[in-house]
This record gives sequence, structure tokens and C-alpha cells, in this order.
Amino acid sequence: MKCTLLNILLLVCGLAFGQKLHDVSAKGSPVSLMVKDDDAGIGRPYAAARNNSSEGILAMVAVVSATDEHGKVKRCHSNMDYAFKSGVLAPKEARFSCVLTDLYAEGAKAKITSVEGAVRFVQFDDGTTWGDPDAGKALLAQRQQKLAFLQKLVETYYESGEDAFTALLDERKLEPPEDMLAASLKSEAKYEKIAPIEVAKKRMAAAQQWRASGIF
Repeated sequence: MKCTLLNILLLVCGLAFGQKLHDVSAKGSPVSLMVKDDDAGIGRPYAAARNNSSEGILAMVAVVSATDEHGKVKRCHSNMDYAFKSGVLAPKEARFSCVLTDLYAEGAKAKITSVEGAVRFVQFDDGTTWGDPDAGKALLAQRQQKLAFLQKLVETYYESGEDAFTALLDERKLEPPEDMLAASLKSEAKYEKIAPIEVAKKRMAAAQQWRASGIF
């Protein structure tokens, strides 16, 4: 699976995921990172983000990285925008951030010596933010494009039918934000065992509500 699907690619030989994720977020971060293995749907250990604030979180950017015994580092950016989900990350709630996946480098196994993560940016549900504005700039700027793509998907389904909808969803020349959204949409549809169009409509409705509120 690609890093664009929020996977962190780890060079692992026998890493037992009792190993802890070292959280190196800046002091005062409203979100903490940890390793969890309690979701049968994911089926493997994953990095989770926990909201330690008293406010709902609408978006966050984090970086999780792993260093192997040879000093090589594999890194993944986790860009979570709950404006396109069913709800914000509630206070004290923890959710998926990155899957911790095995990767073989050049046919050789390498032992992971450390895994660490840092929260770079957070947007609360009232529009206020914490962290480095530059770290969240791209995520926030993609919202209009992602909403437009969802609207196009839904319109295509009702105007041209399911086959045209599927062809657009599987289009290989999509822009990166659209490609990531399409992949996430299909993954959620498979996990929830519902039609992709239903996921698209649900996400579009959520995003439209946040836009109407003035968040974007």
C-alpha cells in the first residue's frame, strides 16, 4: 500500500509490535500518538492519534517514521481531514493515523531500532489552529478541490450511471488530492460493505456542512 494511503513503510525483520512509538510532538500538542492493535478491520498494528484537548478536532497533520539498524529512515505523512468524515475527533477519542506495515528493502531484512512520531498541525472544530501553519497549509488548501471531486462523482452517478461513476473513481490520471480521496473512499466502502456512491454522498454532505459553517 502506498504512503498516500497513510501507510508508514517499515523495514522490519522480527519487530514485535510491543515496541512503543516515541512521541516527539512539540510541547502543548493537543494530540498524542501511540501504537495500537485493536481493530480487526485493519488487521495489523497501527499508529493512533488521541485527542487530549477539550475541543473537537477537525484536521491534523502528523509524521511517523521508523529507523532501521543501518540508519535508514522510512517516513510517512498522516493527513487526516475529518471535514470529509462522519464527525470530528472528539475529546479523549483515539483514531487510526497510519498503518505499520512490513517492507523488505532490496531483498534483505533490516531490524527496526526506533519508531517515532510528531503532530505538526491541528485545526479545531471552531476553525482555530495549533502548531505550524505551513504544515497544515496543503491539507486545508485541498478542501475545495476534494469537495468539487465528490460533487462530480455524485453528479456522474446520477446523470451517467454507475459504470461512469466507477470509471471516474478508478481514473489513473487524477490529481493527487483526488487520487487519495478516491482510494480512501473505495477502502471505506469495502470495509463498511456498502456501495462507493453511498460513501461519496456521506462525505460530500459532511464537507458541505463544514463549508456552510464558514470553516472553508
